[in-house]
Amino acid sequence: MNAQHLDLETHLRETLSFCSAIGLGLGVSTGHPLGIAAATAMPLVCLSPGTRKGAFKSTLAYYAAALRPIIPGLEAYWKSETPLIPLVLWIATAILLSLPWTMAWTSRRVHCLWRAPLALLATILPPLGVVGLASPVTGAGYLFPGAGWAGLVTVALLPGIVLSTKVLGSRLRGAVLFFTICFFVGVASGDRFRHLGDAEPPRGWVAVDTHFGDVSEPYRDYAAAQFIQRKAAGSSARVVIFPESVVPRWSEATEAFWRKSLDQCRSRGQILAIGAGLPSHVGGRKDESEKLKALRSFDFGSAIAALQDMDAQSQPRTDNSWSVGSQSRRRAERIENTMLIVGAESATFYQRVPVPLGMWRPFDRSSVPLRLNGPGVVALDHQRAAVLICYEQLLTFPILASMRQHPTVIVGISNTFWVDRTTIPVYEANAIRSWAKLFRLPYLLAINS
Repeated sequence: MNAQHLDLETHLRETLSFCSAIGLGLGVSTGHPLGIAAATAMPLVCLSPGTRKGAFKSTLAYYAAALRPIIPGLEAYWKSETPLIPLVLWIATAILLSLPWTMAWTSRRVHCLWRAPLALLATILPPLGVVGLASPVTGAGYLFPGAGWAGLVTVALLPGIVLSTKVLGSRLRGAVLFFTICFFVGVASGDRFRHLGDAEPPRGWVAVDTHFGDVSEPYRDYAAAQFIQRKAAGSSARVVIFPESVVPRWSEATEAFWRKSLDQCRSRGQILAIGAGLPSHVGGRKDESEKLKALRSFDFGSAIAALQDMDAQSQPRTDNSWSVGSQSRRRAERIENTMLIVGAESATFYQRVPVPLGMWRPFDRSSVPLRLNGPGVVALDHQRAAVLICYEQLLTFPILASMRQHPTVIVGISNTFWVDRTTIPVYEANAIRSWAKLFRLPYLLAINS
């Protein structure tokens, strides 16, 4: 009878954990701040089942539900490929992220004090952190605004502490939980709840959202460049931030085309931060010089007018076959994703974690490199800007690496036209906002849709 009762209790506990994990995952998949904040309870929910198998099921359910939006996103990314690829990558990512939590499960609840934080750390740090999506700590800023590292540690340790108290009697357990939670909340918050609003961005800084769609389409890059130059010329801001990849390929020829606008920016003391693709040249300087000579005598206006006339006479394109993913595969040239700082200041910030398999392809010579040890902060107008480029906004490792370098502002740039029909752009924006609130930093976000 006792064995049957224990089996029933274990089954009910695992069922409750499984259903709760799905609920938390679906909340994260919406990208809403409440869903992101609620996911901080994921370690508690997924490590509470009575068996390791039950813990794996719950954790897999959480990640499968949370990563649901990547299926249509990957379908858009690999539009011309088999539809099985997005499903395989979705399941594979969910399983990989579930493994540390499965290994962390233990029947000896006291050990959860160190096992739970260790599993969390394994999903944040590389190598697994390169695909460390839907992290439970992302919502720390909504729970403990302004708490900084203390708030992050609180979110990381509390689930293990709660789980470890199950070995205590009910009264003692309640008392320990009450004082522990009060202590952590007090340490993490202090007087910081007076600063619940978002910090004001630096004076004279603006982020510009654009709606260019796929800039790699014929002559769209020229139209985008014209818009950026007009926007900069008409802005009184000192720093103007534009989204990721609005200049698909920046070269010496591109710089020559921009020369007049950049000279005007320098004379006005204006700085442009532009998302741009930067070719990785190896001995290609001669080709660029030849292009530069041809460029100086080229009539861009006539060329664009001719292309537009040809386009008007042809059948309009209704597909999106030239997507980000297909573009990166069709060109043999290696293009690195950067935020290019031009005008009154000059610098280049390289994306540290490109999209795995789409941009970063291990063992492929044309792959964009993974820069895990790359700088996380760039000097910009007497500020230290922590820059997150698109995919990095979904992860935890890049922002924490940047925070160790003491930034004064967070800058996010992204190109989301290919995932506009998903909740991924919403999650990216609210994740950056959470980190900004946690460390009480201003943030600016520029998006191309």
